[in-house]
Amino acid sequence: MGLSRRTYGYVAIVVAAVLYGIWPSLSKLVLAEVDPLVIAFLIQLIPGIGLSPSLRGVRIARSDWKLVLLASLVGAVAGPILYFYGLERTTAANSVLLSNSESLFTIMLAYAVLGERATRREYVALVGIAVGAFLVTTQLRFGDVRFLEFLIGNAMLVAAAACWGVSNTVSTMLLRRIKILPVLEIQLLIGAAVYAPIVLLAGAPLAVPLPILPILVLLSLSAVGVFSVLFFYAFRTIGAMRTGAVLPTSALWGILLALYLFPNDTLGAVQVAGGALMILALVAFYVLRGPSEAEGETLKPAASDGPESP
Repeated sequence: MGLSRRTYGYVAIVVAAVLYGIWPSLSKLVLAEVDPLVIAFLIQLIPGIGLSPSLRGVRIARSDWKLVLLASLVGAVAGPILYFYGLERTTAANSVLLSNSESLFTIMLAYAVLGERATRREYVALVGIAVGAFLVTTQLRFGDVRFLEFLIGNAMLVAAAACWGVSNTVSTMLLRRIKILPVLEIQLLIGAAVYAPIVLLAGAPLAVPLPILPILVLLSLSAVGVFSVLFFYAFRTIGAMRTGAVLPTSALWGILLALYLFPNDTLGAVQVAGGALMILALVAFYVLRGPSEAEGETLKPAASDGPESP
């Protein structure tokens, strides 16, 4: 017996969380050599070129264009620039911690705007995931996070997370009527089109150092392109609230990547406990999930794409 669409949805968001976890580390490496404006431009342009065939034959209703523009300007324009400039002004520990706030905004907006709900058991598992992410990212060493010293950068990261939360909510509405790839492609192209004149007017150097180019391409294709496709697929199969609930597991994968890149670092007992709690809560979240019909699943897309129909 094949896996259900909802099971594919949970698999998609778990894989997406891994990609989301590598985002801060790769971004830090690229930021050391490339201007934030250029990064924001190229991470839209590179996957946008790759996904351009998806626009063939696509028709979007006039009433949907307002939502498309809103999701694009907030998520593909405002979000990235706030993130990369904020990342320059804060520590890696802060960026990992604050990146999880996107999940909070996504869950809150899914509840308030989309009317999504979960079962009581799912809410308990959701709390477990959140507590585990908190332990992994802070290690309960609050003196090292240094929020006040990096207040501006931290505020920009939270603002970026809020932008992406809004974009997630609007995109969820669009995905009820439009296939995943065209929605993503249009947002990327609008983002790149807006950034192109800004980069030129700012005089930011477009040249990317050769050693950094593979990392930038990897960031664009995996942490932006593939992540977004999987993220949107999860929206359509399990809903924005459940997708946002699983996303904080990215903190665990982010820590593991940091250990790989910087082998002198070690995992503390609190981080190990937090990682174990996240994994157990994630398993419980899936096992205890409510049936879609009983829970009034909000996403009933007419289009079909994802693992069964890319």
